Amino acid sequence: MGYSIFQETMVDMTYQEIEQAAARKLPVLFPTAVIEEHGPHLPLGVDTYLSYNQSRLVKKGLQALGIDSVIAPPYYWGINVASDGFAGSFSVKPETMTAVLCDSLECLNKWGFDKILILNFHGDFKHNSAILEAARKAYEELDIGAYFLASETFLQRAGLTEQKPYVLVHTGSYSGHKNKELPPEYLDIHAGSLETSLMFKDFPDLVNTELAKSLPSSMTTMQGLKIWSQGGDKAKEITPQGYLGHPAEFSLEEAALYNEQLIATVPQIIKDFLDRN
Repeated sequence: MGYSIFQETMVDMTYQEIEQAAARKLPVLFPTAVIEEHGPHLPLGVDTYLSYNQSRLVKKGLQALGIDSVIAPPYYWGINVASDGFAGSFSVKPETMTAVLCDSLECLNKWGFDKILILNFHGDFKHNSAILEAARKAYEELDIGAYFLASETFLQRAGLTEQKPYVLVHTGSYSGHKNKELPPEYLDIHAGSLETSLMFKDFPDLVNTELAKSLPSSMTTMQGLKIWSQGGDKAKEITPQGYLGHPAEFSLEEAALYNEQLIATVPQIIKDFLDRN
């Protein structure tokens, strides 16, 4: 059938299988992302494909630790600020995103799932804030066991200095590929080397590899990132072709290294949480 972001998720299960999984109190991995432009060499669905794939890797890592889990349907109606000036970048209001996430969490809870772990592959601050609010509301107001696996960097930006019961902190960060021919201050965070590598590894038919190899680095520094983050025409001034990073540097080795680091950290964070609860 080819690739599908529903493969190995609840979508391909029967309702009886869902009932059995809920009866076993299996944890649910809930991938969240967006649909947005990713330069001329990648499709709009990069973050959704990679969030889905991230959940599959985490599921595999949990299995190695003796823990079964199920994956919820990938959520992709998210928030885009930096890329909102480009065609193809869908975005919803924060309150819409929070409401739909809460509705989805309520469904899972109604069926009997009491440990729902929200995994995200999209760095937009408003997007992450909407997930955080959904987790807070679900946990505090709806009495749902929903938990957001959030990066330490985001939580610092959000000013969340105290530990919240609905937040699992991911302190690790990818520290792999660096272009040795470029100054280290040049960033690679959107449709650059890393995302192109991850897509090339698992969804190669969706990557225009020849075009990617021809694309020069966007040579974006932290100063440029601040402008890019404003979105609209400001972002287009910094990244006129819609990518921020070094697409031509993509490699299977980089993808493998990233995935290895993911499997080595996130499943253990989840296991430690489950052991405490």
